[in-house]
Amino acid sequence: MEELPIFFLSDLVKRHAGVLGLSACILSSPYDVPTWMPQLLMDLSAHLNDPQPIEMTVKKTLSNFRRTHHDNWQQHKQQFTDDQLLVLTDLLVSPCYYA
Repeated sequence: MEELPIFFLSDLVKRHAGVLGLSACILSSPYDVPTWMPQLLMDLSAHLNDPQPIEMTVKKTLSNFRRTHHDNWQQHKQQFTDDQLLVLTDLLVSPCYYA
């Protein structure tokens, strides 16, 4: 296995710290959607294809958001713009695989 350069690891740690901060903010409101949350979800979603462990943090956060906001989604979705809803729908809907 090839060693990664120190600057890459340093940048990865900093980026992961930022993603963990976004995640903490999102998970701090498990049953409502404050006005600041839709944009934070969009910011977080931009890191979905980042290297591990960032990708896993984003996936777990989105999964927890979906689980805790599912019951009142008709009410919560009014806090999002149409574009944000489109992005969230793509992120939160489980893919279906057909043989």
